[in-house]
Formats: sequence, structure tokens, C-alpha cells
Amino acid sequence: MSFRPGDRVIKNSASWEPNEFDSWGRGIGVGIVVEPPFPVDDLDQVDVRWPNGRCFEPIAGLLAAPEEEGREALTEAQRHGGRHGSGKE
Repeated sequence: MSFRPGDRVIKNSASWEPNEFDSWGRGIGVGIVVEPPFPVDDLDQVDVRWPNGRCFEPIAGLLAAPEEEGREALTEAQRHGGRHGSGKE
């Protein structure tokens, strides 16, 4: 599966790999795939803006969000920015 900027995603509980960014809400709710802030050569990851922040995610850990769920979950923070898990914005 591949994702493009603007796609709405949810975490795939069966293949999700927890990390230190889960503490601020990584993987909770519906995320939006966004353009990365710098060139990325790793085609196995995408930059996702979650409701509480932003982080690079392995594609294997994501699923496409149901369309109605994705539209309802778009928050003000997702429209205008948010933290990035890498510490870079």
C-alpha cells in the first residue's frame, strides 16, 4: 500500500511499532499524510500529522481511514501545523 499527501490514515494495531512519541498521542485518531519538511529517500515511511503532532511513520503500521471518520477528525492543529516527532518543523 502507498499513501500520498492528503490521504487520511489510522494506525494498524496489528503492525504498529510503539516509540517514544506515543506519549504525546502519536497514532491516536486520524492522521493526514503531509509533504515532509525535507527530502526523504526512505520509501517505506510517510510524514503524518496526527491530531497532537507530527511524525514519520512506517507505511506498514498504517491503514487508510474511512472517509467519513477522516473528515470529522481533521482538527485545527492539523490544518495549521503541529509538532513534528523529529523535532524539526
